[in-house]
Amino acid sequence: MGLLLLILQFIHILIPGFNIRWFFIPALFIIILTFTGHTFTLGLRWYVSGHAPWSNGYEALTFIAWATVLAGLLFTRKTGIALSSTAVLAALILQTAHLSWMDPQITNLVPVLKSYWLVIHVAIITISYGFLGLGALIAGVNLLLMLLQTEKNYLRIDEQVQQISRVIEMTLIAGLYLLAIVRSSGCLGQ
Repeated sequence: MGLLLLILQFIHILIPGFNIRWFFIPALFIIILTFTGHTFTLGLRWYVSGHAPWSNGYEALTFIAWATVLAGLLFTRKTGIALSSTAVLAALILQTAHLSWMDPQITNLVPVLKSYWLVIHVAIITISYGFLGLGALIAGVNLLLMLLQTEKNYLRIDEQVQQISRVIEMTLIAGLYLLAIVRSSGCLGQ
């Protein structure tokens, strides 16, 4: 759905008369609905395991996918590209989490991770990865838009590029702030 929405957004940018609203609103609703379900399953996994659900590779990837969608939903009002990009990136991350070498089994927490820092430190760092990943993907989309720029559509695409560039900057700043806060507090706590 995210890839289809991204393609439709490119068509909307290149052909201004193309109305994307009929697809964007249901896609937004579906993504919010699946995000709510994902949030519920993370909470359920936390309840069942008795510890934060980001203590192994599978759990970390599912949490990064959750954080990516959170970042995309936060920036969707600025540009619709954020919604389609977050859906694509989250789907790729979840697909990686469900590869055969990832173990989705709920296990006991290893002793080294039995600390309140697991909840604070790892969660904030993992959320920063979602913001940084989304910024990187949107930057790739922005570069593709720049490649499609011609003399006829220069002003229209340039406006979109500027708007998307602001969103890229905001996602990267949010990700870097989250990462810097935890890195500096992690150094102080040792």
